[in-house]
This record gives sequence, C-alpha cells and structure tokens, in this order.
Amino acid sequence: MINRRLQYFCITFNLGRYVMKLILRVFGFLKGYRHLLILSIFFNSLFSLLDAAAIAIIQPVFEVLFGTQTSNAIPQAIVNKTDISFLAQLKNSFYDLLRQLTFGETPFDTLFRLAMMLFIIFLMKNILKFCSALVNTRFTENVVKAMRDSLFSKLVSLSMDFFNSRKVGELMSLTTNDISVMHGGISPIIYTIFREPIQIAFFLALLLSFSPKLTLIAFSTSILSLILIRFSVKYLKRYSHRMHDAVAGYTTALVETLSGIRIIKSLNAESTARQRFSRETQRYVSAAMKNQIVSSLIPSINELTAIGALSVVLYMGGTEVYSGNMKSEELLTFLFALFAIMKPIASLTEMPAHVQRGLAAAERVFAVLDLQPKVQSGTITVQNFSHSLHFDNVTFAYKEKNALENATLTVPKSKKIALVGSSGSGKSTFADLAIRFYDPQKGTIQLDGKDIKDFTLESYRSLFGVVSQESILFNDTIANNIRLASPLAEMSEVIRVAKIAHAHDFISSLPEGYNTYVGDRGMLLSGGQKQRIAIARALLHRPEIVIFDEATSALDSVSELAVQEAINDILSHQTAIIIAHRLSTIVDCDCIYVFDDGKIVESGTHTELIEKKGTYKHLYDIQFSS
Repeated sequence: MINRRLQYFCITFNLGRYVMKLILRVFGFLKGYRHLLILSIFFNSLFSLLDAAAIAIIQPVFEVLFGTQTSNAIPQAIVNKTDISFLAQLKNSFYDLLRQLTFGETPFDTLFRLAMMLFIIFLMKNILKFCSALVNTRFTENVVKAMRDSLFSKLVSLSMDFFNSRKVGELMSLTTNDISVMHGGISPIIYTIFREPIQIAFFLALLLSFSPKLTLIAFSTSILSLILIRFSVKYLKRYSHRMHDAVAGYTTALVETLSGIRIIKSLNAESTARQRFSRETQRYVSAAMKNQIVSSLIPSINELTAIGALSVVLYMGGTEVYSGNMKSEELLTFLFALFAIMKPIASLTEMPAHVQRGLAAAERVFAVLDLQPKVQSGTITVQNFSHSLHFDNVTFAYKEKNALENATLTVPKSKKIALVGSSGSGKSTFADLAIRFYDPQKGTIQLDGKDIKDFTLESYRSLFGVVSQESILFNDTIANNIRLASPLAEMSEVIRVAKIAHAHDFISSLPEGYNTYVGDRGMLLSGGQKQRIAIARALLHRPEIVIFDEATSALDSVSELAVQEAINDILSHQTAIIIAHRLSTIVDCDCIYVFDDGKIVESGTHTELIEKKGTYKHLYDIQFSS
C-alpha cells in the first residue's frame, strides 16, 4: 500500500512538473511583449480595486435609505469593539473618508453625492476595461503571431523525411487550430493569475473586515470544488486529444478533396468524399460533446456549492443581525461582496477545463518545435562548383527497402548526365540526395572532393536549380513566382531568364504581362506555360547544376516541344542532371546511367548502350517499337 501511494505521488509530482514546464514554455513567447503584460496587469489591478470600491459604497447607500446614518464614523456596531481588527480599521477609515466626501445637510444631498460617486467609479471602471481590452488584444494577437511564426519557421527548416510521414491537413491543423487552442487555453492563465486573484484579494479583505466567521463559512465549500477539479482533469485531457485528432482528420479530408476535386468529379465520387468528411466531423462532435459535458459540470457544481454557502451565510448572518452583533446594511453589503467574489473564483475553478485543451495542443506544437532536422547544415560556405559531383558507393532507404543501393556515379562540370529507368528504380532518389533533401545511410557524396555534409545547406543548395515533373506555382504574379528564391532580383533579370525558358513571348501577350496573377497552384496557365515559368525560376539565381526531373513527362506534345526547346538551349552550356522517361530527349547526353531496382546496372553514351543490348536497349525498343 505504501509503495503504491509513493508511486502515485511520484507520478502526480512528475505530471505536475511536466505541466508547469509546458506552461512556462508557452510563457516564453511573452518575452518580447513584457511592456504590454505589465500595462495589462496595471489596468486590471485598478479595475479590481474599483470593482471592490463599487461594492463597498453600497453600505452608505443602504444606511441613507434605512435612515441609520449619523455624523459619526460608520458603522457604529464595529467601531465600539475594543478588539477591532486591522481590516476593520482600514474599512472604517475608508468609510470615514467617504463620509467626509459625501455627507450633506440632508439625506437627499448625501444620497445624490453617493450616486454621483458610484457613477464616477463605474465610468472609470469601464474606461479601464476598454483600455485593458485594447492592450490585451494587442498582447494576445502578437503572442499568437509569435507562436505561429515560430512553428512555421520550424516546419520549413525540417528535413523532407518529416513531411513524408505527415499529412498536409495535420500540419495545417497544427499551425492554425492547435496554436489557437494552445493560446486560448493557456494564455488566459496570465489574466486569470494576475486579475482574478487581485479581485479575490480585494473582495476577501472586504468580507473579512465585516465578519471573519461568515467569510470562513462561505469558503468552506472550496474543498469540494478542488476535489471535483482533480478528478475532471484526466477526462478533459483525454477528450482534448480526441478533438485534436478529429480536427486533423477533417482538415486532411478537406485538403485532399479540394486538391483532387477534378478526379473526384470525374469518378462521380462526390458521395464518397461527403461520407468521409462527415465521418471525420462526427468524430469531432462526439469528442466535443464529451469534453463539454465534463467542462459544464465543473461550473454548475461550483455554482450549486456557492449558492449553498450563500444560503448558510444568509441564515447565519441573519441571526447575527437579530442578536445585535451586525447591522442589516452590513449583512447586505457582505452578501453583495460575496456575490461579486464568486465570478473571479468561478474563473479560477473553470480554468482547468480550458487549460487541458491548451496543454494537449501545446504538447503537439512543442513536439514539432523540439524536432531537429535530420539533414544538418555544415559550416563551410561553398562558393562555386569547379570539377565534379561524385557519389561514392551510396545506399539510401526511406524505410526498410533500399531505394538506392551502392550507387557510384560522377557528374563532371559542364557535362550532361541522364538517369533513366522504370518508375521506382531510384532516379528521383538520386536527385533528392544530390540536392541534400536526405543524407545517405551509407557512402558519401562529394563536391569537388569534399563531403557535401561539410557545406552549409543554404550555400550548397544555391548551386542547384531544380525543375520537377509537377511545376508548383503560387497564387501571385508571374514575376514574383520567378523571383521566389531571389525576391530582390531586377526586372531585367526576370525577363532574361524568361527568354531563356522560352516564356517571355507568351507572358508579354497576357493583359497584365509579368504582373499577371497565375491563380491557385497556377491554374490560370497551361501545363507548358507553368513549366516554362518553373524553368525560369530555377535559372534566376544562375545555378551551377540544373536538375530536370522528368520535366516534360506530364505535358502534351505541343507543350513538350516548347519546353524541350527551352531545355535544349539551357543544356548547351550548363552542367545538368536529366531524369527522363522519354529516351528521345537524352540521346545527346554525355553519359546515360540506367537504374533498375535501386542499382545502376549500365552506363555509357546512347550509342554505347544500344550496342550493349541490355536494359537500356530494351527500354528504347519498347518506346520506339511502333
């Protein structure tokens, strides 16, 4: 039994430390906005003080209305005690000052002055509330921005293996929904911690100044609330995780459906898409309902316990009034203060429900922020490419099966190297390793005799220009799409590479020219036009090595011809790695490497490979047999 309790204590202690660590990490985003935080605390403190003063001023109002006010200090029942407490003295001093400011010749004059003072207090309260809201909004929105920027920066810095194992919808949900939930669940702790305790302190001081006994009775129910919170936390955490999974699920369904809408419509699969999305949203509804049930029970039970305490206070306080130990206006003021203190206490007791969702989201966000890219940048800045890029016995596997095995290959400067083979033979993997999207598990890749791991990623990748099979354009102007890697490039440079890519003529014919927006994913342009813009984009920073990864395989014959002409013009004076499915496009290459099942099985010129009558000859005969 002792060991079990000790184990439970250790688990609880470690869990508490972990939760505090998460919260402190969230607070780490606040460092740049401390001035706003301090200003918010200042406004909230003044607001809390005025809130308590607005309740305290009720007693003189009641005294005037009940006709018990005299020119002496207020209230008589307390002043006559010889063992008066410090809080009671402070309260009496406040009321003495209030009497001096508001006491008139008639009760009507006093009541008018009290009413004006009450109005001024509430006016100042609302001004402070307005100022606090502005400061809080600026503070919270900047914190959310810092969180999103930090997460986005981490995402773009991670290696390609991370994106291979994650769904786009999941990452979208992480960046949008999880950040919002994390901020909405944890950041309000800042206001709750600084504002609500201040309000509670002021109201508690007011309550104690009237009757410590009634105050103790009123707060005797807090133990029940703490027990309730303790048991509800684990359920809230469980349902918060389920809600996240559901959000990631329907976000993924949405992204995939919108991305593949042409396929869905062509196959009449709208019904299937609707059912899939409906299933995912239903998962969210189920988890949200369970989370809400637990979340709603906490304030409901807390309110019931508070009302129970209030009823007991009303009865006990009434007996104090009838016995002459307390004035009726003091009891009424006490009850008003007790009502007022319930709101900040309720905010504190409801906090675990919000915090759990925030903590669940924070766990996922920080799990990504803590990741380190598998492909680490080196320390040497490479300036240029002088001799060759050499693969020395390179082996690479995405999971278990080797995608590339014992590959040895050299790309000399100013030469055109072609990679051919069936789909999945390892050609694109070779290109990904060349540009260091991944690092090989075995062997080395050397640039001019130095391991490419020694170079900084930025300087090394700047040596390459890549044109892939799918030309991804962004919803921006043609000029800005070409400038993607060099946003400060002069317009003359943009036009220069557009001419090289055989894109200048069709761009100039557009109504807006280079300022034409291409639409989402470049949908307002044809496939050939998008590909030629992609080629111009790859050439803008004057790369030393250009990689064409089946750049024409997805095009129609007319578009392929236009793009191939652009490629041929580039290749006349450029080091190039050409991954080709159509063998007719690479017959003039200096060396052709034939891949099969991750291995290089043949190499040589087109003529040499035809004479060998091996794999290349077989592929060539299949394509040209007609």
